[in-house]
Amino acid sequence: MAQIPLSLDPNNNSNPGAGPGPRPKAPGSPVMGWCAVGFGLLGIFTIGFVFVPLGLICSVLALFMGQAVWGFIGLMLAVAGFVTSPKLWLIIGMGWFYHWFDSNEMIKPIIDFINSITGGGGTRQA
Repeated sequence: MAQIPLSLDPNNNSNPGAGPGPRPKAPGSPVMGWCAVGFGLLGIFTIGFVFVPLGLICSVLALFMGQAVWGFIGLMLAVAGFVTSPKLWLIIGMGWFYHWFDSNEMIKPIIDFINSITGGGGTRQA
């Protein structure tokens, strides 16, 4: 029976000629890229306003983690999910409308009119 060398050193390789040193890192699975592509596809074909932001976040994280191809594909699918989602267009449109027509300028005359009809809205002037 062959002898198995035992050691408490975490850097000890099974190859005695290699010497001490870090072990080569095994290539990991691109899980964040898979999530980016999956959420991008779900954003196109299902509930876009939920899955498109998730796909966008996962795509950016995948790009930062070095999964460039998966991140880029997920980013393109998230953009396609945004383009095909009417609810996301409505949210962006409402934000644009609010910014374009300043609510203070539009609502202030209405509030002043209501205050003049009701007598000041609780803050009567003597």
